[in-house]
Amino acid sequence: MTCFIDDRFGLKNLDAVGEDMIAYECDYPHSDTLWPEVPEYLWASVKHLNDTQIDKITHLNAMRWLRFDPFSRYQREQINVGGLRAKAAAAGVDTTPISTGGSAPLAAGESRRRVTSGDVMQMMQRQAELLEN
Repeated sequence: MTCFIDDRFGLKNLDAVGEDMIAYECDYPHSDTLWPEVPEYLWASVKHLNDTQIDKITHLNAMRWLRFDPFSRYQREQINVGGLRAKAAAAGVDTTPISTGGSAPLAAGESRRRVTSGDVMQMMQRQAELLEN
């Protein structure tokens, strides 16, 4: 099983990867998560796939791999995006995306975008160079 956070190239080559061996991960609350905009962001990567493939990638493969069936405890409507967002709103959970600061990885003239692992590597390299000097 392999997992991804953002891999449009891989999903366009799903026949080579294998639709039964891939799972989407949102890893909340890790720093590389796309939460709380996961579904909207993921849709851009999966909208060319059929419903069966999307279900496999978003939950069925992980359920099989982990031998866990959340639907044995919850109705699908309770734990889908709409259900979980409604539960968060009812509990007063603020799901507004925020930044915790830090230097922006944007190049001159580049519009606002998500930080990537490549950005983090470049930032760390700049810090290492500063420490060496």
